[in-house]
Amino acid sequence: MKTSHYEKKWIWENKNFPNFIYDKQPLEELFYKFGNLNMIDSFMNHSNSKEFLSEILINEAISTSAIEGELLQRSSIRSSINKLLKLDLEEDSYDSTIQSDALVQIILDTKNNDAKLDKKRLCSWHKALFPTGQSGLKEIIVGEYRKDLEDMQIVSGSWEKEKVHYIAPKAKDIPKLMEDFLKWINEENEINYIYKSMIAHLYFLLIHPFDDGNGRIARAICDYVLAKGKLANADFYSISSSIHSKRKEYYQVLDNTCTNTSLDINEWIRWNIKLYEESISSSLEKINTVKLKTNFYSKIQNKKLNDRQKKAIQKMLALLPEDFEGGMKVKKYMNITKATRVTANRDLSNLVEQNIMEKHGLARATFYTLVF
Repeated sequence: MKTSHYEKKWIWENKNFPNFIYDKQPLEELFYKFGNLNMIDSFMNHSNSKEFLSEILINEAISTSAIEGELLQRSSIRSSINKLLKLDLEEDSYDSTIQSDALVQIILDTKNNDAKLDKKRLCSWHKALFPTGQSGLKEIIVGEYRKDLEDMQIVSGSWEKEKVHYIAPKAKDIPKLMEDFLKWINEENEINYIYKSMIAHLYFLLIHPFDDGNGRIARAICDYVLAKGKLANADFYSISSSIHSKRKEYYQVLDNTCTNTSLDINEWIRWNIKLYEESISSSLEKINTVKLKTNFYSKIQNKKLNDRQKKAIQKMLALLPEDFEGGMKVKKYMNITKATRVTANRDLSNLVEQNIMEKHGLARATFYTLVF
């Protein structure tokens, strides 16, 4: 009589899970970038910091939701941030929502509260993500680990062409798996915080303890671990924003890792190191842009400018760090300010005289750029 042989398919089915195997990768470049972020942060003034903090938080909240296919209004997120942090960066004509308030609260809690991570805190994050007790039209268990009797499957495609990407551990095993996970997260060990954040992100996703929202909470845990490591101001970079820009790659690397029953997570580690480097580089570029704008505004604050000139300058600055394509031409100035050709030429000549803009080219090829 033949006996059926079950072939293990998922990484958690290895009896040694979660003792992941990976090679220590060079992290010098990443530590160097974190160091640069710290150095630039120390030179930023309060006004710069508020503007940059707001922008990073907005992008993070929108990105971590968009990775899961949930689209949030930028205006609602901005309103939540201004309200919760009392930033008052600008007049807010939009109201925040319960969802936007909750998501921003979670992000702030991960970055600014290095208290112990426990089940109660995780479940409070989960409740905040699903204040109505529903995910879309589906009712889910909120603030508690899942209790499904059937397999928790991660699928894509229509029901006719459904593809199973992953089957998570059974619900009955979740309490013990999560107990071990939280113990590992909170204990001091030899793993540096960069590796630990990457592994924590993956480890939580593999357990998949909740009915929904596991991806967002996994990325929140990643931020929490990085913030505890105090490598740089945790408010000044966003891993989720970088993941969102590489969403397809993110899911492919996850797929590959989920099915690697040898517990080898080198592909995940290598991909995340590159991602972190790109995330910090992006933050450094954005900080430099904020500083460039601030210095420029300081330069022109005592200049005599009319409303048309101010509007054109703001339009050019808004595109930084990209250049204003083709420079500011008379026709562009007319379109932006609704000025006549004569007035546009006079305004632009005045900006050149005040050393705010520089003139390039001749005749029809003439264009103007800002002088920083």
